[in-house]
Amino acid sequence: MERGRPRGRAPRPADRAALEAPPPPEPPRWRFWPVLLSAIAAFVIATVAAVVAARLFDVPIKVDELTAQQVGILTGAQDLTLGVVLLVLLRAWPKLRPADLGFRAPPAAQLGLAAGGGLWVMTFGIAELQAAIFGAHPQSLIVAASTNRSVEGLVLYLVLGAALVGVVEELFFRAVLFTLFRQRMRFVYAAVVSSVFFMLVHEVTAWLPVFAVGMALAYLYERRHSLWTNALAHGTFNAISFVLLFVLPNVGS
Repeated sequence: MERGRPRGRAPRPADRAALEAPPPPEPPRWRFWPVLLSAIAAFVIATVAAVVAARLFDVPIKVDELTAQQVGILTGAQDLTLGVVLLVLLRAWPKLRPADLGFRAPPAAQLGLAAGGGLWVMTFGIAELQAAIFGAHPQSLIVAASTNRSVEGLVLYLVLGAALVGVVEELFFRAVLFTLFRQRMRFVYAAVVSSVFFMLVHEVTAWLPVFAVGMALAYLYERRHSLWTNALAHGTFNAISFVLLFVLPNVGS
């Protein structure tokens, strides 16, 4: 062999080109204010839509008094509006495509289901510890779901409270907010900021477990960049809660 050349077959031109090719460029960072303001505007419009729906259908203010149908009306009005308006604004102003938001990444079904089950076990333990220290203060939605039980109500909760909410909340909090902050800071800081926003839209009594869920879902999105995998995990987590409340109504008390 020639001096200085390692033994073995010399790399072919195609192999050499592949080795010498630069890594693919990172996707450009999103424009911060257009994305953030689009998210805020979509959230405000969705909240107004829920208020209007509550007025039109005479839905009571106290969440724990709602029937499954009334919960479905509010959830549909708010989350459908949030998802549609958010996608329209992001496409019109910051010019984000579905691929930028994790729509094109294929779902990892087994991972999503396992993550959803693990999230439920984790939050159940946190909620039990919190109840032992501060007393039991179940969320209003849990009280309503356990009080007004019916097969029709369970179907509504699974379709709207698990499937729809799983997709829309993962789109808003992970695909948009978490990614926006992740492009500008380390993972831990971006996960904390997005999880705080996620926590604040829930009741105070659920802040600790919801924050933990937000951190775990941010990590899942960091690893997979798949909206559908995150939505499956989130939806599975919610579905387990609704099914258990239907079968064992005292599980959340």
